[in-house]
Amino acid sequence: MPADPLMLVPYAFLGFAPGLFWLWFFRRKDDFEPEPRLAVLRVFGLGCLSAGLILVARPLLEDLVPRGDGVGGEVVDAFLLTAVPEELAKLAAFLLGAFLSREFDEPLDGIVYGVAAGLGFASVENVLYIIQTGSPSVIVLRAFTATLGHVAFSGLLGWSFARGRFALGPKRIAFPVLGFAIAVSLHGTYNLFLSVGRGPQVLSLLVVLPFGLVLLGLKIRSSRARSREFHPELSSGGDRGDREETGRRGPRRD
Repeated sequence: MPADPLMLVPYAFLGFAPGLFWLWFFRRKDDFEPEPRLAVLRVFGLGCLSAGLILVARPLLEDLVPRGDGVGGEVVDAFLLTAVPEELAKLAAFLLGAFLSREFDEPLDGIVYGVAAGLGFASVENVLYIIQTGSPSVIVLRAFTATLGHVAFSGLLGWSFARGRFALGPKRIAFPVLGFAIAVSLHGTYNLFLSVGRGPQVLSLLVVLPFGLVLLGLKIRSSRARSREFHPELSSGGDRGDREETGRRGPRRD
């Protein structure tokens, strides 16, 4: 807690500002058939709660998983104590808040809701970092590093679960499993490099993070290109109201 409890209000504003900006930015990528604002905010809120879940679970995990010393200990911390539980927590927010929603009807929606869950988590994390350091200026750096890291990790995870949902056969399992592995690998590598020295820190910020964001950008681009395949009624000039009257088209399976 800050020395002055009244500082919680500006700290919360600063901590949430980057997350809400990026939420607005990425939701706009779904411009053909945008997701309802309340649905996106619901997943964002669940992402905030998932950060609270990690606050409670982290000490328990540290008691269960011996961290060790040296580089091995840093690997355990980065992957088993951080990346795996945090991605599971954000995944739970994504699944509970969006996966079974009737609004979830194309792969791009998985990215939007995955990003929302990640940004909710990151926003709470940002507030905690400001309180811990007592330096609001830390948010300037985190807005373009850790916050975007959660965007990349959770956005790719959301995309993979969406691809699995609209796939057939073994792909229904393969896409989510692969997506979780990619999210954990990127997240764990990002954290590990930040913790083991200046050289790896540069790699984390200039290689790992940009790679994750570029990969997410490619998935956004390919998913946007396929949006019309999932919404032919909009391609022919209909609007969202027409879709509600005539019924939603079943998801495309491939």
